[in-house]
Amino acid sequence: MPVMNALLALHQTERQIRALRSRVDSAKLYQTMQQRKLGEIETRQTELTDRRKQRQAHIGTLETEGQSVEERLTKFREDLNAATSTKEYHGLLNEVNAQKDIKRGLDDQALQEMGEIEKIEEELETLKGQHAERTTVVEQAGKDLAEREAEVSDQLQVLEGERDVKRADVSPTVLDRYEMLLDDLDGDVMAEVLEVDRRRREYACGECSVHLPFDQVNRITGNADEVLQCETCMRILFVSEEFREAVVVK
Repeated sequence: MPVMNALLALHQTERQIRALRSRVDSAKLYQTMQQRKLGEIETRQTELTDRRKQRQAHIGTLETEGQSVEERLTKFREDLNAATSTKEYHGLLNEVNAQKDIKRGLDDQALQEMGEIEKIEEELETLKGQHAERTTVVEQAGKDLAEREAEVSDQLQVLEGERDVKRADVSPTVLDRYEMLLDDLDGDVMAEVLEVDRRRREYACGECSVHLPFDQVNRITGNADEVLQCETCMRILFVSEEFREAVVVK
């Protein structure tokens, strides 16, 4: 079998395999994206829960400080009632007023913290619903992926067997070059020669549309064992049988 014929047969099978795998890969990518979104929701839930705990702890600290202020106020009021001079009375009255200001400040901070906690809890409630919805999506994505894998499994097995057989028809040197290009070009290795103007001998690469020298096209058309690459996109060039039959090489 001519080299190019064997290579084209192998490439056709390779494309079928990659098409089937792409169906699985797309389902896998979708599942991964949904899992990532679910993870982002869970991360946000953890952040908000930690923030709520911190604010609750701060409220507890404010309440403790407030109790200490109340105790000092009680003591100052008792001392105020027992004051024996105007100077002592005014001094204690100033202390009472100062402690009241401190208590109001602590109460204002506690109210502010409670307001922030309320906002956090509202967002957590929203996230709870989003988490439930996204969990359902992730579970369905997993089922879809499993179904897709099961659908293509048998076909892949058959095609991979065919590919192994067709690889044996290609010389090791050409096969090495082909498989290197498979990785570099993501499977899009072959490019058909396109006829632009036969009378003017103008031809182009079917992949990158770059002009191909007539001598190169002549060699490919006249020898099915000739393996040449486009100098621009590096894909292996081939001609269809119709093209080969139509073009008379002199």
